[in-house]
Amino acid sequence: MEKYCPNCRQPNALEAQFCRFCATSLAAAPTFQQNPPTFQQNPPYYGNQQWNQPFAGGPLQSPNYAAPAPGASGRAIASLALTIGGLLLCCLLSSVPGAILGWMEVSAIKEGRSSPKGMTMAQIGLWGGLVVTLLNLIFYGIYLLMVLSAGAGSY
Repeated sequence: MEKYCPNCRQPNALEAQFCRFCATSLAAAPTFQQNPPTFQQNPPYYGNQQWNQPFAGGPLQSPNYAAPAPGASGRAIASLALTIGGLLLCCLLSSVPGAILGWMEVSAIKEGRSSPKGMTMAQIGLWGGLVVTLLNLIFYGIYLLMVLSAGAGSY
């Protein structure tokens, strides 16, 4: 079941307050289960306001939305590479950005702004980056305790 915009006739989520295509209020918009409304033969004239003009292409063909790339995005690949680099080099400076890029890419995939083909890489980058960061912090803490305890015993 969808809610259709009374202005541009595009489908929106039931909980939407405003149309995501033309920003018209959907407070009194009708909901349809099967037959969505069709365009009128002579749509009303809204002046020279191009954002109010109906667009029949849908979200991926709309000029306001770019279609996601067909493969994994650069963010997903970079997230995985930074996480692996943080694991191999024991470096917080690469595992933390790897986790951040993974989180950004997972969010973009869930919102439909990026290709779902990079979801596995983004999730490995996110969770792997968090685990590698935690392991690095534990390692650095143990190393610091060993250095401090060795220095205290020499006096």
